[in-house]
Amino acid sequence: MAWQDTWEKARRWMNIWLSQFRIAGLNNLRPAFRDVRGIVVIKIDAIGDFLIWLDSASRYREIYPGQTITLVCNTACAEIAGNTGFFDAIIPIQSRRLESDNRYKKEIWNSFRNKSFHTLLQTVYSRTIDMDLLAVNIPAKEKIAFVADESRMNLSRYMALRSIRQKLDNVYDRLIPAGGDNLMELERNAVFVRGLGYDFRAGYPSLPQIKVRQGAIPQKLYAVIFPGGSSGKKMWPIDRYAQVGEYLISEKGMDIYLCGGENEAYLYGRFVDAMEHALYRERVHDLFGKTTLPELAEVIRNASLLVGNDTSGIHFAAAVNTKAICIFGEFAYGRFLPYQCERDCEEHEPIVVCSAQKDCAGCAYGKITPACKEHLIRTGRYQCIDEVSVEQVLKAI
Repeated sequence: MAWQDTWEKARRWMNIWLSQFRIAGLNNLRPAFRDVRGIVVIKIDAIGDFLIWLDSASRYREIYPGQTITLVCNTACAEIAGNTGFFDAIIPIQSRRLESDNRYKKEIWNSFRNKSFHTLLQTVYSRTIDMDLLAVNIPAKEKIAFVADESRMNLSRYMALRSIRQKLDNVYDRLIPAGGDNLMELERNAVFVRGLGYDFRAGYPSLPQIKVRQGAIPQKLYAVIFPGGSSGKKMWPIDRYAQVGEYLISEKGMDIYLCGGENEAYLYGRFVDAMEHALYRERVHDLFGKTTLPELAEVIRNASLLVGNDTSGIHFAAAVNTKAICIFGEFAYGRFLPYQCERDCEEHEPIVVCSAQKDCAGCAYGKITPACKEHLIRTGRYQCIDEVSVEQVLKAI
C-alpha cells in the first residue's frame, strides 16, 4: 500500500540521519596482531553501480598479488560477483536493511569482529554514513577510501553535520582525491585504482558468460525492453515504450521481452494494453521477476537490442556487449551515462543515450528549475524524461 511505502521511506531516511550520531561511541577497529594479510573491498551500492565498477575491480588481483580478496557487497550483486572470478570470498549484505534496521546493523558489525585484514578499500565515491560505519567495524591495519562526494546526490552525507563528516573521514588512513566533479563513473573508478599506484585506464566493464538453466534464453530474434526504474520520476511513459515495441516487431521482426523486478510486473499489462495492433501482443513476453540475475545477464547478452530507462538493464548491456538505447533524464547527466572510456573501446557495441539536451542538465548538483518542479508535481516525471520523443528513439534504433 502507498502509505506503507511512504512510512518505510520515512523510517529509512530517519535511520540514515540518526546513523551519523553512532560514530561518536564507536572504536575504529584494528587487527589484534601485526602480521595480518588479506584485502577487504566494500562495495554495497546498487546493481548498476556494481556493474560499472567491474571494469576497475578486475585489476585488484594485479594490484595485490598473492593476497586473498574478500568482497563485501549488496546481496543483490553477490551471485554476479561470484561469477566474475575477481574475488576469493564474498560477504553479502542487505544494503537497504542495513540502513533501516538497527538490529541487523549491529548483527553485521558484530559478524566482522573476529576477522582481520591488512587493507580495507572503501571504493564508493558517494560513500554513505552506513558504509563508513561498516568500515569502522571491520578490523584492518590500513583503511583507504575516496575523498567523499559532498553533493546533494549523496544525501546521507549531505544531511550530516560537518563535525560528523570529519570524524567519518578520520576513519581512513588515506583518502584518495576523487578527481573533480565532472567525471563519468568509469573514469572515477579508474582514478581510485590509479590512487592505489596502478597505471590503469577506464573502459567498458566485461561480465564473463555465465552458465544458466536450459530454456532460460529465448531461441529467436528478440529485443529486451526495461520500462521500469528505481523511481517513477525517471520512467518514460509506458505508451511510448509500446510504440517502440510495435516498431521493433513490425519493422525489425523482433519479439519483445519485458524485463525488470517482480514489483514492476504491472507494467506488462499496461504495455500490451497500450499497443494499437492486437495481433502483436502475442509477441510480447513477460520476464518481470522471472529470471535470476545471471539469467537476466544472459538474456540481455543474446538480445539484438536493449531499450530502457536509466536502470541496471542498461549497465548489464554494457557489461555483456549488447547494443542499448537509454531514455535518460539529465538530472545526473555525465555521471553514469553517457559512457566515457579512457582506453580504446571503439569495437564495443554502443550504449546510445536519448536525452532532451536541456540547458538545465545536471540539476542533481544544483537546483531544479521551477518549470520542471511544476511538471514533476503534475505528472510525477522529470520534464527532461517527458521531452524525449518516440521519433527520437526510433531514429536511434
